[in-house]
Amino acid sequence: MTFGITEINKVRATVFPAGQLRDGTAVVLPGLILLSWQSKLTDKLFQVYVNGKLAGLSSHPKQRELVVQYDHTHPTGIEVIWVEAEDRYVDYSRQSTGWRETDGSHAVLCFHRRGSIPLGSEAQLYWNAGQGDIDYSEPISRQSVWADAADKWGWGLDSFGVGDFGNSGTGAIGWGRGDFGEGEFGFDADIITFESEPLTGGTYKFAIRLSDAWGSLDQGEIIQTEIHIDPLPIGPILDMESYDNQTDTLFLNIN
Repeated sequence: MTFGITEINKVRATVFPAGQLRDGTAVVLPGLILLSWQSKLTDKLFQVYVNGKLAGLSSHPKQRELVVQYDHTHPTGIEVIWVEAEDRYVDYSRQSTGWRETDGSHAVLCFHRRGSIPLGSEAQLYWNAGQGDIDYSEPISRQSVWADAADKWGWGLDSFGVGDFGNSGTGAIGWGRGDFGEGEFGFDADIITFESEPLTGGTYKFAIRLSDAWGSLDQGEIIQTEIHIDPLPIGPILDMESYDNQTDTLFLNIN
């Protein structure tokens, strides 16, 4: 018996509309979502797990959509896996990744990459791992601010002959894609982004320092921020407790 998650991408969950209120607020049908995904696999079937429980399976290798149930009062973790056709009824919930408390809890930090930052500079990220003060002994991430001279300025604003011919600022995020008015001329707003690993609930402190081309840290202002993450509750687990054949009654246990 084999299963996998490779070659499955662009998983999307869509709610079902159920009307509209007088003030224009949309009303959705609770408890059901349309799940879609993409895959180049042509000889596999697919299973969907909701909060670690098997919630649906495809009936044809070309099927890329399923309607599944979920508890709209709790955060929902959804996982799509492929299985062999002969194993489509096998429940892999104990072997799959399933729902974890840290799913969805990431910290994303952004700052503007301004032209005043020298070439060769490196942005270094520090944190406190959720406890005490920030540890500056070793950065948890490093990122070059400028890949090369061609990234640093908009067209016609760098030193002649330093940038790529006709593309002096090829590494910029692109006009209209940043924070309007926050960046240099020709760039709109160039942004560097850090994304953390999954985090449990707690208060995290982060700091960003710049180093120059020789590795010396900037002794000026240190960019600091504090992020509080509320732990995500685990979705309810529904198990069959017993079945009464005489009354045709199924008893369920919700944990």
